Amino acid sequence: MASINLLLIITYIVLSIVLVYVLPKKRKWYALLCTSIFFYYVLVGSKILFLILFSLIIYKAGFFIHKKRFRVTFIIIGILLPLIVSKFLISNSHFENYSSKHITFTSWSTILQIIGISYITFNAISYLIDIKKKFIKPEGNFFFLLLYLIYFPAIFSGPLHRFKYLTSQFKNITITSDSLSSGLRLILWGLFKNMVIAQRIFSIFVTLKSSDISGAYYLLLGLLFFLYLYCNFSSFIDFFQGVSQIFNIKLKNNFRNRIYVSASRQEFWKGWHITLNEWFRDYFFFMLAKKDKKRKYTDYILLLTFLLIALWHEISITLLIWGLCNASWIILEKKVDFQKFAYPKLRKLGGVFYHLFFSSLLALIFISNDFHSLFLKIFFTPSTFPIESMANHTNNIVIIMFSFLIMDYHFKKAKKERFDDYIGSKKTFNRWFIYFKLTLIILIFGATGGIDNYYILF
Repeated sequence: MASINLLLIITYIVLSIVLVYVLPKKRKWYALLCTSIFFYYVLVGSKILFLILFSLIIYKAGFFIHKKRFRVTFIIIGILLPLIVSKFLISNSHFENYSSKHITFTSWSTILQIIGISYITFNAISYLIDIKKKFIKPEGNFFFLLLYLIYFPAIFSGPLHRFKYLTSQFKNITITSDSLSSGLRLILWGLFKNMVIAQRIFSIFVTLKSSDISGAYYLLLGLLFFLYLYCNFSSFIDFFQGVSQIFNIKLKNNFRNRIYVSASRQEFWKGWHITLNEWFRDYFFFMLAKKDKKRKYTDYILLLTFLLIALWHEISITLLIWGLCNASWIILEKKVDFQKFAYPKLRKLGGVFYHLFFSSLLALIFISNDFHSLFLKIFFTPSTFPIESMANHTNNIVIIMFSFLIMDYHFKKAKKERFDDYIGSKKTFNRWFIYFKLTLIILIFGATGGIDNYYILF
């Protein structure tokens, strides 16, 4: 399982704090630039030279676009080429081979692609398009732009940020008691979700996947992966939001609280991987939709958008089917007004089960390399469930259920608040009780060695 060693992150935090304290106020952002370059080098080695060169091209392209010397379309196509080539040449980044990848403090040479290339490419495109639209001016300092593109906490957690949003915070880096406590809350919350819940769900998932489970029971694999992916990915966001918050830099949320109890696919996609969906919405969907003034082709544009999101994950037939299913699902939901159904509470509960069922099916498509075999295994194979294999995971199941209920309880209380804001508003005793509770659970039931992230190689 791909993981980032905690020693690497702790070293990054400590070194960044020291440099921030040493440098004057107007130069504090240099601290994060230096540590981002150094620790990125630890993970990808000399490949970082390619990213620096790539960033230099973006830097120059911004001025060309501002002066209207080149059409932005041609530049964007050129920028996308490295990402497209990596998707074509590297076929092992999907789930079937995921468990063979290890990203640790000493084994960066095993990486088969450049970590963060998608993040850098998408942020670069948004930067250039925003220049074209005159939302921003080209950045005059190359190193400031470089920090925006390779900022360590953002590039490893995944939220996409507009240039103006992130760089305005780089200019006001400070470390205070409030920023430190807020950051540590998020780090603790991320460790709890990742090391206690996500990694234990993954353990059960691997056991079932290697067993003879089949028929309707096979959908349980999809449900487990759906829950694992949420806990895994969102925990990584929480963790690196916390790392960034220490320096008073607030990374954007990428998941809505309790997204796993969505009652429709439309509700789900509004709160899942929010920044990626906003990127495709703003820089692709809306740009095409504004040309469709009579709204005749909205559904087709939506379909094309989801196919591109699917291809971003991996260029394969299975992922195209997954993208097609997502788009079709949302289009069908738009044709039916669920709000007209009577009994709102019952409608909500039914919607949750309905969404979890079809989400489980789509999750299986997402991780499958053979759609035809998957279809046969679910619908044309006698249902079997490996009771003996699951007997070994009794403790895991109890711990997961207990921990998941704790997570859900706090999310329900927090509503739309981010976890650090929610905890920060509590009285001192209640706040420290939560710290103690989560720390104790992590120490007793948490996995050791690192924090895992399924999405880190996409």
